[in-house]
Amino acid sequence: MGLLAPLYALAALAIVGPVLFHLIRRQPQGQVTFSSLMFLSPSPPRLTRRSRLDNWLLLLLRALALVLIAFAFTRPYFRQESWLDVGLSGRTVVLLVDTSASMQRPSVWQGAQDQALELLDRMSPQDRVALYTVDRSLSSLVSTEEALATEPLATQQSVRAALLSLQPSWYSTELAKGITAVADALNAAVISRDEDRSQEREIVLISDLHRDSHLEPLQGYQWPEGIELEVRQVRPDLPGNARPAVMVGVEEIEDRDAPVRVRLETTVDSTQDAFELSWVDQAGSHMGTGTSLQVPPGQVRVATIGVRPPGAVRIRLEGDAWDGDNELFLTASTRRSEKIVVASPAHNERLAEERLSFLLERAPLDSPQVERRIWQAPGESAAIGMLGDANVAAIIIEPAEFELAGVDRLREFASNGGVVLVSLMREEIGASNSGEFLSRLLAIEGITVGEAKVDDFALMSAIDYSHPVFAPFADPRFNDFSKIRFWQHRQISLPEAQTPSLPDKFKVVAQYDDQSPLLIQQPIGQGSIWVFTSGWQPKMSNLGLSSKFVPIMMGILAPETRKSQPRAAYEVGEPIVGVDAADVRIEDSEHQPARDDCYVVEQNSLHFAKPGLYWIESASGKEQVAVQVPAAESQVLPLDQNVLEQYSVVLGEVEAEADRQQDARQLKVEELENKQRLWQWLLVLGLCVLALETVVAGRLAHRSKGFAGRPSSISG
Repeated sequence: MGLLAPLYALAALAIVGPVLFHLIRRQPQGQVTFSSLMFLSPSPPRLTRRSRLDNWLLLLLRALALVLIAFAFTRPYFRQESWLDVGLSGRTVVLLVDTSASMQRPSVWQGAQDQALELLDRMSPQDRVALYTVDRSLSSLVSTEEALATEPLATQQSVRAALLSLQPSWYSTELAKGITAVADALNAAVISRDEDRSQEREIVLISDLHRDSHLEPLQGYQWPEGIELEVRQVRPDLPGNARPAVMVGVEEIEDRDAPVRVRLETTVDSTQDAFELSWVDQAGSHMGTGTSLQVPPGQVRVATIGVRPPGAVRIRLEGDAWDGDNELFLTASTRRSEKIVVASPAHNERLAEERLSFLLERAPLDSPQVERRIWQAPGESAAIGMLGDANVAAIIIEPAEFELAGVDRLREFASNGGVVLVSLMREEIGASNSGEFLSRLLAIEGITVGEAKVDDFALMSAIDYSHPVFAPFADPRFNDFSKIRFWQHRQISLPEAQTPSLPDKFKVVAQYDDQSPLLIQQPIGQGSIWVFTSGWQPKMSNLGLSSKFVPIMMGILAPETRKSQPRAAYEVGEPIVGVDAADVRIEDSEHQPARDDCYVVEQNSLHFAKPGLYWIESASGKEQVAVQVPAAESQVLPLDQNVLEQYSVVLGEVEAEADRQQDARQLKVEELENKQRLWQWLLVLGLCVLALETVVAGRLAHRSKGFAGRPSSISG
């Protein structure tokens, strides 16, 4: 016989109560009233020692009732070994291991491997195990399909071998992407193979689960029924982290004479507060004296580390718990020069402020990577001659300054990636000349140009804020163009037959309030042809005096609007678009071919898999880039794993095989006890004993009334 709740047997100790009550001494009950005791000497009643029990039958009945009721609560059952034999079916367990950069912290990756191997040791020979890794994307080492189609022991051995050779990457963490993909894959594999849906299916996530693990995509995800997620959170022996960052951006460190400011931020759980920043050369040696600073946990400090020494390629932080993100790589100071050619008349008799180049020469068109200079070309032949210069990025012209023979050369320049900007600024330009010039340049027959009728001034209207030129003004705080006024402008007209094909020929980026085009773009090859139907000189408009003039001209003339250009700084895994896989060559900082595991070239993009300095060489030239550890991987403050329940994820725990056997046997015992229901009979028997005890107690009480009149003591 077994007991389902044996602790209730302790309630049988309550039989001590009736025994104690039966042993309590009681005073004599019989008394006789007497008139006076004054003539009698006091004589206290003599009590005999009650060392024996009275009413043994009543005592036994009460004790038996208590024992039966206590025994009923223990829920006894008769053992049937054949019934209790348990045969468990195998489980399907998917192991999802976080291999992002933050897992490289000391003791974290070793702890993750130990957790995974300990889980495998707890598996039964019937359990099937799959293995996936997740960082910025999901990778399958042993898929669920493979686990379901292979012998369980074979999959366990494959997973064990893969775990021992697995190493964390330098990518960022996208846990939600991995969790949802694995849950869908497990659910789909079970459905496609027509497996038993009641079979246990569990996902085990092994991760440091830090603050920037990107769990937000789990919001709204429908968690599959019958799948549980166990989170095994791994924490480092030494918590906390600090990350340096250059205040002005890595690509802006061009001035060798300017001191560099570094921003240092620590996490709130950091155990370190004393740090040192220093310059480091290519060989990893310190250059000059380091800069010491104190940063309390959860605080930010800015320190000036001095001028960048010649040969310095990175900034190193020391004193941190994790040194994986403590080096800030810096590119060499390589600033290229570009020319913007302005074709002016050979005999320029205009006032200085009426020339196209007057305001452009004074506009800040430079960027941290590109130095742009305005070059005056006196006449058509000089301008055409300069188009062969590789440094010429754009040309600005007036139709009156060009013969039709030079139009083909302009189109060729634009096709090769250049920018051609035509300004219809001169009121005296004849409509026929300008129209014929634009017809040839834009390859649209029948264009005519005429003077617009402006009563006082014209305003800008119908601006395309999705276009790169006007995208910086899309915010309502910056899109007020009502103060920009045009005193004169031209109107472009097309023949009726060309009107339906207008969207295919060019794009109107902005219009006047009379619906006539202001700014037109025609993409051609790798470059663009632009037509501006007015001018930015004070005689034509006040655009050149507006704060919006420089951003608009930068949007038209800067190379970034023509094609994607490599930046100087990227994070690991950040794509560099516009790269031809067949044409690109990647070199390390010493101009040697980079290892294949350092970068990934895809169809039309490139990303780096490890931090460091690299050279990208292609047909367009050679650029150096600095690749940093993702900033999100520095935010290593751990999250409470119960946060997953907020996204309706069903949390569970993968039990050891021995625990599963014990739980299954316990369920069998409960089922057997529920089938036998011995406790009900014991409870009924206990109630019957209580009823018998009540009858016996009543009869004994009735007999004792016959002795109530007998004096057992005298009192007065």
